[in-house]
Amino acid sequence: MNRRESLAILGASAIGASTHPSFAKQHKVAVPPTLNTTDPAQLAMIQRKLAWSMDDSIGYWWLKGMRYGALPPTYTPFWNMLIGTIFKVRDIDADTYAVTTITTTFYTNLTTGALLESFNNPVTGKVNKISYAPPRPAEQHFNAQGEIHEGASPPGVTMTRNTAPGPAWVEGDDVWIRSDMALRAVPADPTKRAFQVEDLSTYFGSLRDVADPMRKAIPAGQVFTDLLNYPGWLEMGDRNGHYFSRCFGRKVFSAKAMPAQWQQLMSQHYPDLLRDPAAALTLTR
Repeated sequence: MNRRESLAILGASAIGASTHPSFAKQHKVAVPPTLNTTDPAQLAMIQRKLAWSMDDSIGYWWLKGMRYGALPPTYTPFWNMLIGTIFKVRDIDADTYAVTTITTTFYTNLTTGALLESFNNPVTGKVNKISYAPPRPAEQHFNAQGEIHEGASPPGVTMTRNTAPGPAWVEGDDVWIRSDMALRAVPADPTKRAFQVEDLSTYFGSLRDVADPMRKAIPAGQVFTDLLNYPGWLEMGDRNGHYFSRCFGRKVFSAKAMPAQWQQLMSQHYPDLLRDPAAALTLTR
């Protein structure tokens, strides 16, 4: 054995000793946190902590992006998107929890950034009126298998969903988890078209934040894409294509940490929600 090999072995032994829990406790060396991303319980915890919170803090998500019309082989930008979601979590039992959300979506001009009231459709040449539904609270239930859906499909439709979380990845102090939703609704009437939507989300944040049980509500980021059928109001007819978006965003814990444009649009259109989100999130059960 030469000198270099001996030093390498000694160095490896020293590193192994320094990361052993007893050594770390004695010498006050921080042990890197770990997560078992193959354990369904930990996978569900990672998804909840990155996407929502472990307590009842009021949180906010913002997403910015662009909506496209896809008529292969071309992708046509339609408008910018600014999405804001206000949420609050409550535990139902040891295995399930509920998330109440209120979401606002604003479409803005690609060039000027002004709020769109109508859309000059470059595909059809028509002008389509844009309607913004008033933001209302909605509640979703989750467990380790993903979102819980109870009850049968609507009459005349066969509906299938998949919301299982994962996989997750850890690299250094970064942790990512996929949290996708796929839904397909097939009408019993063969003359009607099936509806399909796929929401593809990847959440990411600090491994130390996720692994620390004392940190209940942590900042996180999200990359989001969805693919779905054209909505009827765009009057796209039987064109063989689809509608999709590409977005990115952040989770924060105050309205003042949201993008300035969202705060401005909210103060103009939904001032009560901006002023008192806790009241708006209250559901009558």
